[in-house]
Amino acid sequence: MKKLILIFYVIISFKTLSVENLRFEVEKVDENLVLVNIVGVEKKEIKNDFEEYPYHKVRKGEYLNKIAKDYQKRPAKLVQINELKNPNLIYPKQKIYLEKKKSIDIEKIPKYHIVQRGENIISIALEYELDWKQILRLNSLESVTDIYPGQKIVLK
Repeated sequence: MKKLILIFYVIISFKTLSVENLRFEVEKVDENLVLVNIVGVEKKEIKNDFEEYPYHKVRKGEYLNKIAKDYQKRPAKLVQINELKNPNLIYPKQKIYLEKKKSIDIEKIPKYHIVQRGENIISIALEYELDWKQILRLNSLESVTDIYPGQKIVLK
């Protein structure tokens, strides 16, 4: 019987949150990997996942200058990054991105990747900013760990 032990430290604004205040959503990817999403963290959390860039989710009553100050950004920079036509018109639940999205030049991504020791499909996908599920499909793989050093993986 396999046992899974998870230990989390969540540090936000130099404060450690207690586990009682948090809820964890667990998604089983395969028998060797689970993804854990931490729910219930205060608004100053910079959210990030495999397909997102850091952002702030606007709450009722917030305005752009305050959001910019909270993240030590210039309001004009947030206007530019988010292509806001009117910075005074932001609304609750709107995502305000904190960094400019990188443009991915598909031509610069190689067709293949040779697996190195310690890599898995997710680490390879992150390296090339690709969707790991797509890499699994392209290579007819069942699991993100079904690879070995020296193996040639199709990326596109």
